[in-house]
Amino acid sequence: MWTYFWEALLFASVGSFILRLGGRKSISQMTVPQMAIIISLGTVLGGEVAGKGIGNSIVAAAAFIGFLLVTEWITLRWNGVEKLMKGEAIPVISEGKLLIDNLKTLRISVDDLEKRLRMAGINRIEDVQIGTIENNGELGYSLMPHARPVTMGDLEQILKANFSQINITNSNNKDNIFNEVIIGKNSKEVSNQLH
Repeated sequence: MWTYFWEALLFASVGSFILRLGGRKSISQMTVPQMAIIISLGTVLGGEVAGKGIGNSIVAAAAFIGFLLVTEWITLRWNGVEKLMKGEAIPVISEGKLLIDNLKTLRISVDDLEKRLRMAGINRIEDVQIGTIENNGELGYSLMPHARPVTMGDLEQILKANFSQINITNSNNKDNIFNEVIIGKNSKEVSNQLH
């Protein structure tokens, strides 16, 4: 009984490590080759339960991840191979008009596209300058100029143009949460914040 426990623990650890080498994408962001490798890994690691052997299963799982890493390395260097292996974004909206032929090619209904638009906070198809279905199935879009939200930069330009007596200072973003990732943060400082 304990043998199965330790083998299960070993496979969970090896599987997690191998998948970690494969990348950080969620399932919804994976491309076709990545999904195929994940399914194959599940089959190989699950095959151990059927008695294929620990060593053979680990070698097969490592081979799949090696194939994935080589494939991704190649697709980073050659656009043609990337298009072949991962696909490319396909426009479905142009200047506020649906591209019905492309929706048919993708086998996406107008209702499904409208659902994706609603989930992105877009109320009207006419407000979308360009809308694409990316190679991972996600919706990419750029709004028409009249539908874009006002940014702080836009607001500062308006204020400077209309109220020259107002002094607008730019913040230096010392407390920007991304600085921790970019610059790094002292671990003591972080641990002190947790108490």
